[in-house]
Amino acid sequence: MKKLLAISLSFLAAGLAACNDENGLPAIPMQHWKEMDVRIEPHPNPPLAGMSEIVVIVTGARGRPVHDLIISLRADDAAPWVQTIQDGYIGVYRRGVSLGFGESAVLQVRLQHGEEQKILLFPLKLASG
Repeated sequence: MKKLLAISLSFLAAGLAACNDENGLPAIPMQHWKEMDVRIEPHPNPPLAGMSEIVVIVTGARGRPVHDLIISLRADDAAPWVQTIQDGYIGVYRRGVSLGFGESAVLQVRLQHGEEQKILLFPLKLASG
């Protein structure tokens, strides 16, 4: 089982490296909550004004995937939270979300772990669609 997890993580890392932005855009800085590292990847990158897919990747101690969270997204305080879909048990969560139609947005990522929750804010520069 450990070998299968190691192989899966290797493929995930290779896939993420292959998805690296070719335009040399700076990566969106990783943020932290408790012992977890949280990063986001918009698809496309840079994200488009309007709807874009957001991938949230959460790792814990020694880079192990965190798969027991409920993660919701929104880009406006007045918008309802939309819950992400967990992509297996590899610490990857994804969802399409409306980022608005300006030149920038602040993506709100709500992490829930049991009774605890935290909202992280990720500023984004948007490309016009």
